[in-house]
Amino acid sequence: MPHDLDPGSLHALLDALQTSNADAGSAYEQLRVKLERFFRWNGCWAAEVLADQAMDRLAGRLAADPSVITDPIRFALGIARMMVYEDRIRESRETKAHAGFASETQYARDDAEQARAEALDRCLNALPPQSRRLIDRYYTGDAGERIRNRQQIAAELGLDLNALRNRALRLRKQLASCVERRLGDTTGKIHTGGMR
Repeated sequence: MPHDLDPGSLHALLDALQTSNADAGSAYEQLRVKLERFFRWNGCWAAEVLADQAMDRLAGRLAADPSVITDPIRFALGIARMMVYEDRIRESRETKAHAGFASETQYARDDAEQARAEALDRCLNALPPQSRRLIDRYYTGDAGERIRNRQQIAAELGLDLNALRNRALRLRKQLASCVERRLGDTTGKIHTGGMR
């Protein structure tokens, strides 16, 4: 059973998992085992911990609004897919950071570009975690992959593609304003590079 869930979240989770065929406790454990297998199959080294975190996220979402989730098992697997994706993004960033550090020792970066990159990093770090994940996923990949990512994000958030696009555009404008403030740009214009 979950270790640090508040009683309301735990109650919402167990209610959602209870069916006429199985009691809530065994349904909880079956789902947790399924998530653990999913994480192992996707090469995650801390599968047990990630399974607990996925269950905690599911419980929190159910406590917030149980009517949004019609199939808690399917929703939990969607959470797990997102967590694997987050883990891969994190690994990719670490790899790029190490590669970037090595290349910076060989080549000096343009001061303005470096200042802009640092400002953007600070602004990204200032975003709430959910907003940062959304903007990362929204702009990741080539054209075909971005389309698939955006469809999956919209489904996970229960939004249509236009609403998701509007949310991403608001985040992008927020980031652009933040970078502009950090750079002290008096021209009133900001270039956000390849974000499309």
